[in-house]
Amino acid sequence: MNHLLFSYHTCPMEEPGVGLSGGMNVFLRSLLPGLAAHGFRTDVLTRGKGTGVEITRPFPGVRIVHLPCGWRVPVSRESAWDALPRFVRKARELLAAGRTAYDVVSAHYWMSGIASLESGLRPAAFAYHTIEARKAGSAGTPPQALPAIRREAEKRLAREVSRVVCFSEDDLAGTREIFPAVAGKGTVIPPGVDDAFRNPPPRAGARQKRGIPAGAFLFLLAAREDPGKNVVSAIEAFRALRAEEGNRLRLLVAGQKLPAALLPEGAACAGPVPHAEMPALFSAADAVLCPSSYESFGLVPLEAMAAGKPVIVPRAGFWGETIRSEGGGVTYAPKAKTGLAGAMRAVCLEETLRARLAEEGKRIAARFTWERCTSLWARLLSSAARPGSPR
Repeated sequence: MNHLLFSYHTCPMEEPGVGLSGGMNVFLRSLLPGLAAHGFRTDVLTRGKGTGVEITRPFPGVRIVHLPCGWRVPVSRESAWDALPRFVRKARELLAAGRTAYDVVSAHYWMSGIASLESGLRPAAFAYHTIEARKAGSAGTPPQALPAIRREAEKRLAREVSRVVCFSEDDLAGTREIFPAVAGKGTVIPPGVDDAFRNPPPRAGARQKRGIPAGAFLFLLAAREDPGKNVVSAIEAFRALRAEEGNRLRLLVAGQKLPAALLPEGAACAGPVPHAEMPALFSAADAVLCPSSYESFGLVPLEAMAAGKPVIVPRAGFWGETIRSEGGGVTYAPKAKTGLAGAMRAVCLEETLRARLAEEGKRIAARFTWERCTSLWARLLSSAARPGSPR
């Protein structure tokens, strides 16, 4: 079965934390080979960096087609949106050549959905990954030009795509509340977690590589650059807690570059880390901070739980609700003055609590497999299989 997937703003093979890449890249890099195992031959249309069409084959049954569209540098969502018409023109040219007849079309993220529609193809399956109205409402993002454009685009997608895939029941409920048109065509397919996180490398070696003393208590925070990830507030909570509890506390921030002036004593920045190296970071950590205001799902808490590490998350959202009912971590009220620092204190001071949370987290993470995820996606795409409808 021939499957066309739009991933315009980021190539699935880019490492999280580089440019506009993040959890969606991790997701697609696991989904694509899984779909190939179910008999799908997938072409991914993504933006190119050169002047001509470039094709790579990262997995059997998967081709990534890089279409030139002249992005401005440095890369931003604004420059991505400005370059979208050029990408669409190249996509139309490619499709008009008719070398492959596609049975089903999918798209990931709002720009990809619009690219698909403007290319003359209605996605049979579409995933928002994040929604501007929920993101801005949580993170306090000021209303600017691109968010306004994005909101209108996301409304259009709710009306025009065939199926909307969400990653949790909380995600689906929030999506339906914002976009009533999603009612009746939304479905939930949770992601999986790589087995490398369930079997991370030895702790001693992982700590030695990062220069973490054996007796230190290490908080890990893995997040790409985004105000809604609340990295600065987490650093301030660490600063306050370390002043009270002593120098054995350490913080390692991975996924973005931070100015040295922002980091207090005991904190370090690893910058963007290849996803293949993340299991070692989780192995080195004692607890994982996940202070994001809004996540449609949140792979970092899942990966941490799979590695047997307690997570600290806000009370709202999928992981907040899951942890409050099933364990695996500690939740906090983001608006409380010492909410995050208090949750961090409880985890670092109570060894028995950490041991219990670790076992609970492993049990929760056991439910999430890429085999199940890709099987459900394959079933959805197969049920919708037909050539994309010209608009």
